[in-house]
Amino acid sequence: MSLEPDTPSAPPPPVLSLLVCTKGRSAPLERLFDSLAAQTCRDFEVVLVDQNAPGVLAPVVARYRDRLAIDHVRSAPGLSRARNVGLARCRGDLIAFPDDDCWYPAGLTAEVVRLFSRHPEADAVTGRTLDGAGVESLGAFLAADQPVDRRNVWFAGNSNALFVRRAAARAVGGFDETLGVGAPTPFRSGEETDFLLRLLGQGRGILFRHGLVVHHDQVGLDANRHRRAADYARGFGRVLRLHRYGLVYLGFRLARFTASGGRALLRRDAGTALDKALWAIGTVAGYCAARPGAVVAGE
Repeated sequence: MSLEPDTPSAPPPPVLSLLVCTKGRSAPLERLFDSLAAQTCRDFEVVLVDQNAPGVLAPVVARYRDRLAIDHVRSAPGLSRARNVGLARCRGDLIAFPDDDCWYPAGLTAEVVRLFSRHPEADAVTGRTLDGAGVESLGAFLAADQPVDRRNVWFAGNSNALFVRRAAARAVGGFDETLGVGAPTPFRSGEETDFLLRLLGQGRGILFRHGLVVHHDQVGLDANRHRRAADYARGFGRVLRLHRYGLVYLGFRLARFTASGGRALLRRDAGTALDKALWAIGTVAGYCAARPGAVVAGE
């Protein structure tokens, strides 16, 4: 009989991986970490993909090492690129994509695990983002629980409230690195919708749950709002074209922008009217733009 001591076995992987990409934010990241440390279900890891200068986040990570399992890695710029770096590190069967400036209600991770357990047919689940006062932020959302499809995907949430099975995320090829904030193209949004549409294109089930909530402050009223509108609109138009939404649908969305802009002018809200005009112009530009050399699933 061997008297050699047993070799310690590696800890089992967590159920959930929280993939956080961060650049230029410390205090909001600490708010997120505080909310994660307060979760009722703690069977998760934090995959922190750092795009700051080396050492910037070292004090923050050190303060939370005893409360959170943090895998701290680095990535070159680009949100989609950073998410793909993080996807390769995730060990959980389920993956979430919280922004570094969002925060979680205390029961969120438990609810996510419960939803996937109850819905084995779902490869992804989406929810809503609300600000601290309970008002919807970062977009408009579906009014009730329902399956996500090509018609309603635009109102089925953003990446903060996107949860996906790891196997599905990897099978679909991760995120398109030519889309999203920091991309080396003019298409600075749309990566999460493109991701969902490619999941749908593989025949995978996606559920929207109205009661599944992540918190995020309101955005869009700062000095960069008009530049942001133009950048995001080009990404939106490009995703429409990539996934073969026809000219009829494009015309429908342009009509909505025009109507919203017209109502804003009647209210003498010039800022909103300009935003809607930039969305219309940018959507057409993105829809018509070509991307030489780009390789995108389904194109």
